[in-house]
Amino acid sequence: MKRGEIWTVDLNPGFGREVRKKRPALIISPDIYNKQLFTIVTVPFSSQVPRLITPEMVLVAPDKINNLEKKSVLLPVFIKAVDKSRFIKKVGKLTEAKLAEVEYALKIVLGLESLV
Repeated sequence: MKRGEIWTVDLNPGFGREVRKKRPALIISPDIYNKQLFTIVTVPFSSQVPRLITPEMVLVAPDKINNLEKKSVLLPVFIKAVDKSRFIKKVGKLTEAKLAEVEYALKIVLGLESLV
């Protein structure tokens, strides 16, 4: 499991407004932690793409690299550490350019980047 890879992850059970069910998720934690820890930091995908994509979201179109089935949006606001046992299978990976977009969106969500 490496940074930038997309895996199907079982996020059940979820509580309240948390993202739940089996869905693709992007691994964003560094490879060194992915090897040593029991949890991996992820950002979930949603296939419910809003009409307006705001700076804290990243639109991802399906291609031969990411192997997604449909147009999706990454939701860094739902960043989550997930136990390795919840990972089901590798789907694909993001390009370096798209991963950079995710990193920027994470900075916005975490208050490390200002929009003004």
